[in-house]
Amino acid sequence: MTTQNRRQLLASAFALTVGIAGFARSAQASTEQQAQDMVARAIALYTEKGEAAFAIFNDGKASGFSEGEIYIVVQSRGAGAKVLAHATDAKLVGTPLSSISDQNGLKFAEVMSVEATTAGGWFEYDWPNPETGQIGRKKSWAVVSGDIIFIAGIYVR
Repeated sequence: MTTQNRRQLLASAFALTVGIAGFARSAQASTEQQAQDMVARAIALYTEKGEAAFAIFNDGKASGFSEGEIYIVVQSRGAGAKVLAHATDAKLVGTPLSSISDQNGLKFAEVMSVEATTAGGWFEYDWPNPETGQIGRKKSWAVVSGDIIFIAGIYVR
């Protein structure tokens, strides 16, 4: 193999590596956008239907508020805050946020209750992935609307 051929091969390999890395970042951004879009759709439905929207969210896949690993969770804020809707685990509805923590003891639901804003923000914690059943690192987009927090997230590992 000539020096020229080696250079071309290395250049091609580098371009392929850069392209794959760019695609991976693009796929992550797209998934984050899907979580943000689901939260926006949930807020719009809640604005239209009020608390009747919670029953729709709890229908999960049938309602369109559970798509693969991305699903909607709604929780209240303040003293006595609790889960109001959960698209993949309706048994959590009514659970006080103070009793929810990840495997590391992080009370992420309470953290989101205090730190989420109307502009939205990302929060990370460990939680079971509904697609795999395995604990995974979750990155959730949380937005406050009135006294309610709307949450949807992705699994990052």
